[in-house]
Amino acid sequence: MAAEPGPAAAATAEPGPLARRWAALEPGLRAAALGRARQAIGVTTGTGRAAWPYADDATVRAVVAAAEADRGTAWPRLLLSDYARYWRDGVRTAYEVPAGELRRRTATAALAAALHGQPYLDEAADGLLQLCEQSTWCWAAHERFATEAGQVVPDTDRPFLDLGAAETVAVLAWADLILGAALDDLVPGLRQRIRRETRVRVVEPFLSSREWHWLGLDGHLHNWNPWIHGHLLAAALFLVDDPPTRDRVVDLVVDGLDRYLGSLPADGGCDEGYAYWWNGPARLAETLDLLDRVLDGQLAPWRWPPLPQLARYPHRMALGDGWYVNVGDGPARPSAAQPWQVLHRWGRATGDQQVVAHAASHRVPGEPAVTVDAGLGRAVLGLTDPQWTTPPPAVPPLASLPPAASPLPATTWLPDLQLLVSRERAGSPRGLAVAVKGGHNDENHNHNDVGSYLVALDGTPVLVDLGQPTYTAISFTDRRYEQWVTRSEWHNLPVVGGHGQAPGRTFRASSVVVDTDADADALRLDLAAAYPPEAGCRSWRRQVRLDRLLSTVAVTERWRVDDPADLRLHHVVAGAPLTHSAGRLAVRALNGAVAVLGWDPRLGTGQLQRQPVDDPLLRESWGDAVHRLVLTLPARPSGSVTVTISGGSA
Repeated sequence: MAAEPGPAAAATAEPGPLARRWAALEPGLRAAALGRARQAIGVTTGTGRAAWPYADDATVRAVVAAAEADRGTAWPRLLLSDYARYWRDGVRTAYEVPAGELRRRTATAALAAALHGQPYLDEAADGLLQLCEQSTWCWAAHERFATEAGQVVPDTDRPFLDLGAAETVAVLAWADLILGAALDDLVPGLRQRIRRETRVRVVEPFLSSREWHWLGLDGHLHNWNPWIHGHLLAAALFLVDDPPTRDRVVDLVVDGLDRYLGSLPADGGCDEGYAYWWNGPARLAETLDLLDRVLDGQLAPWRWPPLPQLARYPHRMALGDGWYVNVGDGPARPSAAQPWQVLHRWGRATGDQQVVAHAASHRVPGEPAVTVDAGLGRAVLGLTDPQWTTPPPAVPPLASLPPAASPLPATTWLPDLQLLVSRERAGSPRGLAVAVKGGHNDENHNHNDVGSYLVALDGTPVLVDLGQPTYTAISFTDRRYEQWVTRSEWHNLPVVGGHGQAPGRTFRASSVVVDTDADADALRLDLAAAYPPEAGCRSWRRQVRLDRLLSTVAVTERWRVDDPADLRLHHVVAGAPLTHSAGRLAVRALNGAVAVLGWDPRLGTGQLQRQPVDDPLLRESWGDAVHRLVLTLPARPSGSVTVTISGGSA
């Protein structure tokens, strides 16, 4: 599952391409480049539209309108009682939501001030000071120092450096870059206060301790590493005025990013899933890009393994109409307002036109090119990229040329992640698509889902992976699998001898074999090792096969067990059941298409269980309820069954 703070050990890995390239640069050259970083990254400081020659009108209008709407409302209030709810009743969002809103509102005002000047400059200054005056930038779920002391009030003399602190300092750093002298003229002393808080809350904790779990010195690397290191780089470049301190921070940032880069699989997969890809590999890419800008292109990281492959992950996971393959934690239909400019620049740098095309398919003429919601730094750099902000030519209503489209490859096989994604039609969401994974049950943001699969019809999942629930106090503890959506019983998996799968790296797929050709793709694997010993599972061989000629997905199970008393197949279904009889279930998918599940009628109708969805994050994807089709298998120590999924009618 997603990592929490733990003991760090000495790193033993050999330096990777980033560390080697950094070390090869002459130290004086590095120091000089870092010293002129504010001028080197291509952002013109100063307020007013003339300072932003590449800013598109739609973005300017949207940012100013959002800032104007904010000015008519009260600032978010950050309350101790909301912070303490993490310890009282496990609720994180009561504090994290208003804290995030304070950052968003401040960032919006800062960009509006840079684009338009007053009255948004005063608004930005108000927000920046409020950020500086927070007792803590750390989120309660991560605040280990207070917990160790048996307190809920953070110790201001001992700041905890987490994602919340990194996100906050990023707003301060980028706001300082784009507003700079305007803040000095309007509110002298604010920039000094920003620097003091940055030094005390972020820089000194980072330099004084190597015990932060997200450094990955214990060998466990996850998305916190590039996410935090990227914000630390911005803080060092824009807010640290002492050259030796700045250089030391950047050296350690490079060391940390190199460690993360070395942990990524060669196949370009992301075990944390598509949603976290934007705050893992994408954070790495944009941080390397920022460093490369500062060094005037001397870093040249884009051909380093596995960066070209990583850039392909989003279009490989796309199902259509905003739906994505969502292994582990992550919504199946995340917000479309992602920082596509990051991916567009990445694809251009690697020369991958499919990556560029997928990013460009989200650049809609007349709509903002960037949003502040994805981060102030991302928005600022996006507005300096004319190849992104200049919209593609509008397509006349009667023209035959289609708009930019995402490349949807017929087959994607990621051997390190053990993930197969197959589509009935390359380049189109029409028809069936299937994703099936192997792996193990100790992945980052893990669900117990070895061997699970999802099936989409015309781009919309029907047999589904439910994805990420709203995080609470138990989400990253040993109680994680008390959450129903993380358990294998709520994935498309067998129950063996009454047991679901167990968590841990030893619980994994074996005998994984992939067959792909133009007519069909199939993944075969044995699930037995994913179940605890008391399940008595000798073997459970599953084959998931997409047949493009028959327009059918067939899932075949062959098992050998010690105790056949309780063998079940679970199928998690989104949409509205239409007809249900022995051997057949028709479902109207969320997009209106009809999918049909078929099985041997001798197994009967099975049980169709309705599960209300009361979690707001899950409801955004699936609506008020999902269903689970439970097929009870013959009570025999060995046997086989096949379930098929196809398009059809009620």
